[in-house]
Amino acid sequence: MPEADPLSRLARLKRRAALALVWEALWPPLAFAGAVGLVFAAASWFGLWFEAPPYARLTALVLFGLAFLAALFPLLRLRWPGARPTLHRLDRDADTRHAPASALEDRLANASDDPATQALWALHRERAAREIAALRVKPPAPRVALRDPYALRFVAVLLAAVGFMAAGPERFARLAAAFHGIPSLVPATIPARVDAWIDPPGYANKPPIFLKIGEGDPARSVTAPEGSVLVVRADPQAVAVTVSGGLVGAPSPAPQERRFVLHGDGEAKIDQGASRLTDLTLKAVPLTKPIIRLLDPPQGNASGSLTLHYAIEDAYGVAEVGGEAALTAPAAHLLYGPPLMALAPSAGANGTGEAKAVVDLSEHPWAGAKATLTLTARSTSGVQAKSPPVEITLPQRRFVNPLAKALVEQRRNLALDPDRNAARVARALAALRLGPDLFETSPRVYLDLNMLHDQLGVAKTDDDLREVVGELWTLALSIETGDASRALKDLRSAEQNLRDALKRNAGPEELKKLTQELKDAANRYLSEMARKADKNADKNAQEDSDQMESKDLNAMLDRLERDTKEGAKEDAEAALDELQDTMENMQSAQNQKPDPARKQTKKSMRDLENLLKDQQALRNDTFREDQRERAGEAPPKDEKTPDRKLEDRQRAVKDKLDDIEKQLRAAGVDTPKNLDDAAGDMAQAQEDLKGEGQKGKSKRRYGRTAKGEAVDEQGKAIEALRQGGQSLAQQMRGKGQGKESYVGKPGGRQGENSDPLGRGRNGKKGAAEGELSGGADHAERARRVLEELRKRLSDPNRTAQERDYLERLIGQP
Repeated sequence: MPEADPLSRLARLKRRAALALVWEALWPPLAFAGAVGLVFAAASWFGLWFEAPPYARLTALVLFGLAFLAALFPLLRLRWPGARPTLHRLDRDADTRHAPASALEDRLANASDDPATQALWALHRERAAREIAALRVKPPAPRVALRDPYALRFVAVLLAAVGFMAAGPERFARLAAAFHGIPSLVPATIPARVDAWIDPPGYANKPPIFLKIGEGDPARSVTAPEGSVLVVRADPQAVAVTVSGGLVGAPSPAPQERRFVLHGDGEAKIDQGASRLTDLTLKAVPLTKPIIRLLDPPQGNASGSLTLHYAIEDAYGVAEVGGEAALTAPAAHLLYGPPLMALAPSAGANGTGEAKAVVDLSEHPWAGAKATLTLTARSTSGVQAKSPPVEITLPQRRFVNPLAKALVEQRRNLALDPDRNAARVARALAALRLGPDLFETSPRVYLDLNMLHDQLGVAKTDDDLREVVGELWTLALSIETGDASRALKDLRSAEQNLRDALKRNAGPEELKKLTQELKDAANRYLSEMARKADKNADKNAQEDSDQMESKDLNAMLDRLERDTKEGAKEDAEAALDELQDTMENMQSAQNQKPDPARKQTKKSMRDLENLLKDQQALRNDTFREDQRERAGEAPPKDEKTPDRKLEDRQRAVKDKLDDIEKQLRAAGVDTPKNLDDAAGDMAQAQEDLKGEGQKGKSKRRYGRTAKGEAVDEQGKAIEALRQGGQSLAQQMRGKGQGKESYVGKPGGRQGENSDPLGRGRNGKKGAAEGELSGGADHAERARRVLEELRKRLSDPNRTAQERDYLERLIGQP
């Protein structure tokens, strides 16, 4: 191998070794300087400079700068390595024990021509050249770990990585925040960080409105509710905020925040130095009073309660609804204040919309007095409004017993003006004791009257008088109803508990428990009412008066239980309204004198029910006889003249119907036209059975039989009887109870205008009535009704009239 080759390779190896030495000297200062920079970036990205005052930021910047320069200071002594360090590095990287790089650079100390010396030197250089050919320069080894034994540089990397992710798109702004307030060190082009938003008041129930400062058009307009708070978060030394108009400064929890309450239209100008960041115009939505109004006149109920139907309007919702009553002619001295009426907000959004409430005023001493009623509503913003006053007579419980009525009247007189009426009440109590036989006063009641008279005579204070008022009410109730009043109170309490549970969407177990409590309370109340009626009327009259109401009430309670179980909230609330109306009507009917027309109507309805069964049985026999004749079978041996027998039965049924109509007319009851139609259908069926029906003869030309025509007429008669019975029931409820029946009301389920498939009054889903009403539970019920209708339509035994009726029900447009 020529001698020039090893020297040339040695030169290249020396350059590589020099570069490795330079990197080993350069990397540690750069690594430590980079660690200082990463710690600074992490502190910035974590938002440290937003909370630090300017002097603290300046001190931190100086310290970070000194640390950075100290880390780079060793670079000032950096020089290019000479021959000796590079050869030493090469000899250190060689795998041999000798120093091949230095040996190749050596020269003979004493030049000699001795052949042995020359041969030995040549062997030495040849070996060194071979070692140089195999020599490789190892990678640089800065040995930073020796200077950082705890690896703190990696902690700086970790902090910077976490801060980088936390800062998000604000990374550069947070880095620049370290230089805010130090104009000499920061270029004027770096914008200050400004966070601004508007906090609406709590009553608005709206999220904050975030404002983008320094982006796009600086002029903007924002609409916010009155009472909103404008919050500007920025360095107060770098960013100035100027407000005017309805913006008023407010205390701030942090020095970096400035807050301004919006009391009206205002403007806010945000500047950084001479640069306008934004020009904000705020338009305040003023607080408005809620609107509450009565939709129907207040309705007093028989039990002393007051039914109120009202509507509430407010932009943000209502927090409280109530009622106030004021006497039309108040006295200077009153023992009791006005009755408190806490009403329920609407079930609509934020408590607005229509609502219906029943307020029990039966026990208040003002009951029966003339007063003005005003409804009040307080919005979530704290603004209160009142409805226009309405003059009413506060409802009171209806008492039938004369003595109880007299005691309640004296109780009211004493409560409303004790200064003028105390002596009069004492004289009235003394007079009520004079004729115990006239009022059928029991010994216990007589003794109570004596005690109350004496107690009133020694009463000195208002508390003493109020005690007398309370005793008068207790005595009147015991005379009138015994335990029925407590049962009614328990019933109303159970009803209200169930209403509250439905409004707060209680769980199925709680609803089941409350529904059962309501059913138990209703049964107890019915028992007490029956016990009371047994004392005031004969047994037959009581049976006529309460049989249908109890049946309807039980059906209503069963439907209510089913609706709560299935989660049909709206249906359950409607059933509660019907229950309430029914109980009020029963209470009213219980306190009224027996009505002969009502009694006859109920008797006729029972007779119609039996008559309907007879007509249905007759129709079944006629149908079987017609089928036998069409099949050509001989008549049974034990049945003579079956046509004559069927005809006689039809005549007897028609005669019974005529008797029922005569009895109704004699009692002054308007007979429904359906009963006249049923009588006509029966007469036609009778003629068909006799074989003389003209209509039957014409149709028999097409294969119809006389009995087949009679079956159709009997089917029409059955349907007419059903409709006539329903008309009587509706007439009795509306007339006998003194008010419109719940049957046929929009909220009811049994009215003539109620489509079982959930469609509108005209059977259409028009724009005025909306889509199929009631939600998923109504849709499921409609599906079941349709399936039942189709099942009945597929029955071949149905008459043509029935099938036509079913087809019209299913295909109603």
